[in-house]
Amino acid sequence: MMDVAVIIPFYQAETGILTRALDCIFRQTYKDVLVLVVNDESPLSPVAEVESRPESERARIRVISRKNGGPGSARNTGLDCVPPEARYIAFLDSDDVWTEHHLQYAIEALGRGYDFYFADYTWPSRSSTRLTQTRLTEFGRRLDDEGRLFALEADFFEIILTTWPVHISATVLDARALGSVRFDDRLRVSSEDQMYFLQCACRTSKICFRNEVTMRLDDGLNVFRRQPVGTRGFSRSRISNAYFHRLVQPLAEARSPAARAKNRELFKTNVRDFARSEVKSLLFNRRAHLSLYGPACRVFFGPSLPDACPL
Repeated sequence: MMDVAVIIPFYQAETGILTRALDCIFRQTYKDVLVLVVNDESPLSPVAEVESRPESERARIRVISRKNGGPGSARNTGLDCVPPEARYIAFLDSDDVWTEHHLQYAIEALGRGYDFYFADYTWPSRSSTRLTQTRLTEFGRRLDDEGRLFALEADFFEIILTTWPVHISATVLDARALGSVRFDDRLRVSSEDQMYFLQCACRTSKICFRNEVTMRLDDGLNVFRRQPVGTRGFSRSRISNAYFHRLVQPLAEARSPAARAKNRELFKTNVRDFARSEVKSLLFNRRAHLSLYGPACRVFFGPSLPDACPL
């Protein structure tokens, strides 16, 4: 029996990234895992790296190929393939890694009666961590003597919307409680994980987290990473984020007046940031990213949203 289904959406152009992710999975102290590698029409196939694993590990890996649809859609494919006997679902992006106790800590925590678990994480060459930055322990109730495990006592929906302390690769959930939640296919390039967390927040308030780094981000393929203001990538990301906040608005309105107001404020911030980026590009580069202006107008001012972010 394999208690934990680990879903890896795969879209990479560099050999070795998937191998590193698989290494960290099979070094886990918790061993009952099934790994679902979803090949999202990647430029580099995952097959060779999977076939190079020992036979005992290959028996626990399934490669699922699909047409490209973005990371959220790829994770949905993985979720659809989780076997019914799996008790827990973990996510790991192919360019991220876990420490060896990540799954053990998660399953011990979920076994206390929680539905959604996440751990602290950090970035390459960073001394800070995400939970330190967001001061999340101030919103938690200590569950152990060491001060590592906490129950979240604030509104998870508003926490995700305002400070976003969770990363998808640091998340493990109870399949019985949240296994039917899916990523929004309309969000192909960004914010699909944040929307997923908001959907989980609408289903449960049984949230716990570990104030210890058990996941580290790395530098695989990411369309928006390190995009400075004034670049096409930054302007494009503001359109995508604004599209996300328009999608969230009905959920926020149903949640609370505070969530509705905050989401609307964040939408307006993305509109302003897009304008600021384009002004900077015009002033310093003498260039306007005209191909983005049509999608921006449809997202910022259109009476109805396109079926997918028009980028």
